[in-house]
Amino acid sequence: MQMLRSGVSMLVVLAACAVSTWAQQRSYTASTIGKHADEVLGVFVNDANTMVATCSLDETIKLWSLPDGKELRTLTGHTAQVNNVSFSGDDKQLASASSDRTIRVWDVQTGKVLQTMRGHTADVIGVYYSPVEGSQLIASTSFDKTVKIWDANLGVEAKTLRGHTMQTNNVAYSYDGKFIASCSDDRTVMIWSTDLTKKDPIMTLTGHTAPVLTALYSFDSKYLATADERGVVKIWSMPSGELVRSMNAHTDLVQDVAFAEDNKTLVTGSLDKSVKMWDLTTGQNVMTQNVGTEVWSLDVTSNAGIIILGCADGSVRVLKEAGSEAGRTNRGGR
Repeated sequence: MQMLRSGVSMLVVLAACAVSTWAQQRSYTASTIGKHADEVLGVFVNDANTMVATCSLDETIKLWSLPDGKELRTLTGHTAQVNNVSFSGDDKQLASASSDRTIRVWDVQTGKVLQTMRGHTADVIGVYYSPVEGSQLIASTSFDKTVKIWDANLGVEAKTLRGHTMQTNNVAYSYDGKFIASCSDDRTVMIWSTDLTKKDPIMTLTGHTAPVLTALYSFDSKYLATADERGVVKIWSMPSGELVRSMNAHTDLVQDVAFAEDNKTLVTGSLDKSVKMWDLTTGQNVMTQNVGTEVWSLDVTSNAGIIILGCADGSVRVLKEAGSEAGRTNRGGR
């Protein structure tokens, strides 16, 4: 009898766990809002959750309205693939990084180029506007192994950071404006001070066993997410640099990740054709969706109610949660 009671108790516990797990799952409906002529390499949602920018191997940038997904305009001028984009903190400007070795700054309303900045000696891969209010600083990374800081007002280089031993893949500012994270094929993530007088890395994060393709801070600047070519995603406590969690998130490379504004929800996309959502407090997967094509890039609205995907087939796709609004009016720095 005692064994039977134990068995029943165990079943109750397992059932309770199953209910708890199921209750945390989130459900999304997929749709395609438009297409580029080639692979979509970068996606970035503006601070107000009213617009998303996408960039492509087709050398163009497109702006789309949110939440309806209407195409607003196409920005042309780059002479090679556009690898990444980033809105300024006030949403008035957009920075783009291209394999034509330039960073361009665009007026979002008119679509005109405000600055074309040259200085990298190889493809420019990552670009990120400083989130500090009123700042015109932009960080970029390149296959030339460097990280550069630019003054978008003057259109000039303000600082070059050297330390990576192989090509640098992506870059991100912390939202408190104090740090920059860069990642590289050398399998490291370097943390730099935004103080223009300092040029050596503050710390080097190691632990990835494959080229690190992306890095992104949470909105409270307390966590850094990094992802690599083998589909591993790592979460680091910042500014200490302590590894909090390592997840075998995907079966193929992860080129992009996005935090929701709650600082605990992370969305990842992969060439394994899946998009996943994670609760970083537990490491639990709360959503997995196969979208049928490789995912190169993604971003989310504040509450992660809308996920925008840049795909290998040139499509821009949206995953929308039932009853979701676009997000809060302001994302507090993104």
